[in-house]
Amino acid sequence: MKSNSSLRRVGFSFGAQIYSQIVNVGVQIMLVPILLHAWGAQSYGVWLLLSAVPTYLMFSDFGFTLSAKNEMTIKAAKGDSHGALVTYQSVFVLMAIVGAAVIVLIGAILFFVPLGSIFDLGALPEYQAKLVLFLLSLNVIICQFMGLSSAAIRASGRPATEIAITGTSRLLAGAVIAGFAVLGGSFVLVATMAAVESAAFIVAILLWLRTIAPWLKLGWSHASRQEIARLFHPSVSFMSQTFGQAFMISGPVIVLGMVANPVGVVVFSTSRTLARLGTTATNTIGAAIMPEYSRLFGLGNYALFRRLTFLHFMAALVLAALFYVSLSFLGGWLIAFWTKDQVKLVQPFFGLLMLAVVLEMLWTTLFIPLGAINRHVVTAHAYGLLALLGVIAGYFLAPGYGLNGIVAPLILVNVIMLVTAAVQLAKQSPKIDEAPGVAAIAAVPKLEK
Repeated sequence: MKSNSSLRRVGFSFGAQIYSQIVNVGVQIMLVPILLHAWGAQSYGVWLLLSAVPTYLMFSDFGFTLSAKNEMTIKAAKGDSHGALVTYQSVFVLMAIVGAAVIVLIGAILFFVPLGSIFDLGALPEYQAKLVLFLLSLNVIICQFMGLSSAAIRASGRPATEIAITGTSRLLAGAVIAGFAVLGGSFVLVATMAAVESAAFIVAILLWLRTIAPWLKLGWSHASRQEIARLFHPSVSFMSQTFGQAFMISGPVIVLGMVANPVGVVVFSTSRTLARLGTTATNTIGAAIMPEYSRLFGLGNYALFRRLTFLHFMAALVLAALFYVSLSFLGGWLIAFWTKDQVKLVQPFFGLLMLAVVLEMLWTTLFIPLGAINRHVVTAHAYGLLALLGVIAGYFLAPGYGLNGIVAPLILVNVIMLVTAAVQLAKQSPKIDEAPGVAAIAAVPKLEK
């Protein structure tokens, strides 16, 4: 395999990732005025309240679909189509069991919990609120299977198509919600049609998969308990990283809300939103490259795997440096322009925040190749623990040091994570060399196209 073919695949994936990010941001921005116009501010607020709760169910698969993507891509590249099928069906059975259990649990909770006494539902009857919440939760469970379908698309050698289809699914979901709301649909109707659209889209993808990858048959005949157990730790560790990100993003805001005034919360949140554009940029690049790491590892092309790792990190280093310098000069003007002078840039807090973000950009770049080959367990668990400790430290430092006391622990967390990710990646070199060789490449010539 030539390196230019890898660059071409990464280029296509990066373009698809840009499209997906545009869709995500565009849908979020456009739904606000559309739903405000259709329902009014009070009713829209109730919808936001009801739709916010089911988002926590996005964690219900415990990271198994992401682990499945990496594992199936590696096995397919080796020519182990049976192994990829075992992973595919094992994760499907697991998700079906977990999804059914979660839906039953939600139904039981909604039956007994009086929502009206907990939330302000406005004019919406409580039984309708419960039905909407149940339907939205059902939709989230259905969407989990989109992740498994994406794993099959990636394993078939189409990572860019997988990313583009995922973005398109979000675009269609937003269009259905906006369309039925504008047509006068009730919350119940909109939630119902959102679930129907998700199910129909997944069925369409599964039918298409039967033509491009007939060897990946959805079912349970090849499911394996051993495979589920083997994927358990890498899957749960992805969950640890997700919780770590939640701690780092939401934790400081909660702490400031407890120990500072609302102005401090606004300054922190606004500054962080601007600063984390750098992390968004490196995450977009990493998401585009991750499938290629899995594929190279499966093919046994470890020399190109290491070369790609080096180039990826150097690109992130250059991007981080340019981002830091740019915001050092333009940060104050951008915040003033964005907020119409309602928020002012605070130093040295903003400079410290930028340093924390730059360190995050670098260590998360090193995490991508580890995650792509499911060798990320130590790094991900370390992040989950350190992020929690960082937020706790900020709670004790904020009263005396203000915003600087909040951001200082974040810098330390990201320094430790940069060292941890680098050490863990270095430890993988001997294991990579001992892994199965490149003899299996000949078994899958179609993946070279």
